[in-house]
Amino acid sequence: MEHAVFGGRMAGGLALKATKGARFGYWPSFASDVVSTRLDEFLVMRPATPVQYFARLILLDALCPDLNHLEGFSQLDDHFSIVTSQLWYAARNATWAEIGRWLRDLGFRPVRDDIYDDPTRWYHAEQNLALFDVGESNVLYSDGQLVPIDIIPMRPHGLLRETLKRF
Repeated sequence: MEHAVFGGRMAGGLALKATKGARFGYWPSFASDVVSTRLDEFLVMRPATPVQYFARLILLDALCPDLNHLEGFSQLDDHFSIVTSQLWYAARNATWAEIGRWLRDLGFRPVRDDIYDDPTRWYHAEQNLALFDVGESNVLYSDGQLVPIDIIPMRPHGLLRETLKRF
């Protein structure tokens, strides 16, 4: 987990999230040394840079406005830390069926070249927006709405974009 979470953890309250160590989450990348026709074999999640972390926050805001707010920068355990805030939701984890309906209604298609029964990667070709790490623990169901609290959105380019467009 890339965040230390501070706050009262009460519904409607504010949770502060500070990145830990040199960890800024993950970012999808192609493994250049793999030759395969299966997306699962050459798509890897690599540690994200601070710039990629900020891109993730901006794209999450486009998908779910006002979800996160940049509070500033700090030092946590002798490391640079990005501090954001997010509401604490009275919620449960969303189900795969709820996630699938929600994303399909938004125009996303599942990227299904994995060994799992439920897709964790989605792509919207018209918006050129890909979502990674979409799962029950990263999407909450709160007051009749789904809230993507910890998914990884990106605007793919090059080979990754061309590959996702084929799905």
